[in-house]
Amino acid sequence: MSNDLDRMIDRALEEERRSPDSVFGREPGQFEVSLSLFKGPRAWANWIMYLMQIVMFVAGVVFAWRFFNAAEPLEALKTGLPAAVLLIGGLVTKSTLGPFMVENRLLLELRRLELRVERLRAGLGEKG
Repeated sequence: MSNDLDRMIDRALEEERRSPDSVFGREPGQFEVSLSLFKGPRAWANWIMYLMQIVMFVAGVVFAWRFFNAAEPLEALKTGLPAAVLLIGGLVTKSTLGPFMVENRLLLELRRLELRVERLRAGLGEKG
């Protein structure tokens, strides 16, 4: 039985090496994984975070522009601090989307693993 299983695993791995696209589908690119954040049950929360990040970035750029054009130190302070806070806040908000992208990739790999197991089971059923 273990020899049959070993042969099936070797056969599946060899088949995957020959044509991984036809067996398990193609690997999604970075943009596809990024866009997958805006689909599914958590899409609304990701949209809100992304829109917040855009608003903070634009406001931070406006305040930074005013900071660099400020003539007096008090004016520079009043525009420089909000610029720094908004730009850093936008960066932090955008970086919180990274773990969701990793989670989507892990779910994809788990689905591929389940597909492999089911194919191995089907192959054992045919042999046994």
